[in-house]
Amino acid sequence: MGPKNVSCPDIRADCLTDEVLEAVHANTIGWIFFGIESGSEKIIDLMQKGIPIDKVRDAVEQCRQFGVRPAGSFITGYPGEEDEDFQATKDLMEELSLDDVFVSIAEPIPSTPLAEEVCKRKTEDDLVRIPHTGEYAGLHLTEAEARAFDLMLHADMCRPVPRITQDTQYRIYLDEARKQGSDIRNVTRLLRQYYPG
Repeated sequence: MGPKNVSCPDIRADCLTDEVLEAVHANTIGWIFFGIESGSEKIIDLMQKGIPIDKVRDAVEQCRQFGVRPAGSFITGYPGEEDEDFQATKDLMEELSLDDVFVSIAEPIPSTPLAEEVCKRKTEDDLVRIPHTGEYAGLHLTEAEARAFDLMLHADMCRPVPRITQDTQYRIYLDEARKQGSDIRNVTRLLRQYYPG
């Protein structure tokens, strides 16, 4: 084990400094992972993230200046996310051209504002339950699952060196989106049962 085996993955974009980047570059495997979550300021505000998207843009550029590879996570299916918010996330993902991306559907954790919001929402307003009727309708996904699947595919094409998604990876992404949707529906059911609000 040496310094180039050490990872320093999670840093808030608003906590990044030149000194931190120099240390990450010199003493780690050279990656930083940001919780970007959305390309929509509206959704970022709903999440109470506290990091403007321009700050994320600056942090990613700063990483590249120091030879550090930026990666990030994106969340879809957050209550209130509309088509234009989802498109803003895809656009930001493309603009940032991150070295790696993790995509997830918004997961309500007990005793969080998101869990409270999910418990108050009507089923017909829940993206994890609404059937997707767009491009992936033949795959029988919910809207949140389709958005997660689409972001996973999009992320591969938005890397600095685009990756063509082969059949095996396509199936992995599809299964992951379905599993996340199923897990979140189960969590939501339990929340509504035990924390009816």
